[in-house]
Amino acid sequence: MLNERIKKLRKENRYTQQELAEEIEVTSQVVSNWERAYTFPDVNDVRNLAKALHTTSDYLLGLSDNSVDQYSRILRHLEEIDLSCPLFLQYDKLTELDAQNIHQLENYFQFLLQQQQN
Repeated sequence: MLNERIKKLRKENRYTQQELAEEIEVTSQVVSNWERAYTFPDVNDVRNLAKALHTTSDYLLGLSDNSVDQYSRILRHLEEIDLSCPLFLQYDKLTELDAQNIHQLENYFQFLLQQQQN
């Protein structure tokens, strides 16, 4: 399962084995061996794979069927449009807000989306 998920996500992210290997600082032979289930990544490699492939370690290891790490996708999009992570997406700051403020934040976000559609 791990090998299949690595290969599937590598292709979805349009990486060659060489490109993925460079991204996570291993050789292309190592990636090839993982994809053929000849060897398996260690804990650090799984973490690096998850980050590079915009997924979670749980998905790679078969503990979840959700392949999308939404937070990672949002951060990647922000990087693509040359923006840093906004304050409201920083977990430690978000947990300081009470339920009423989170609800207000959600309402404002909905308002902005509606404004952009008009």
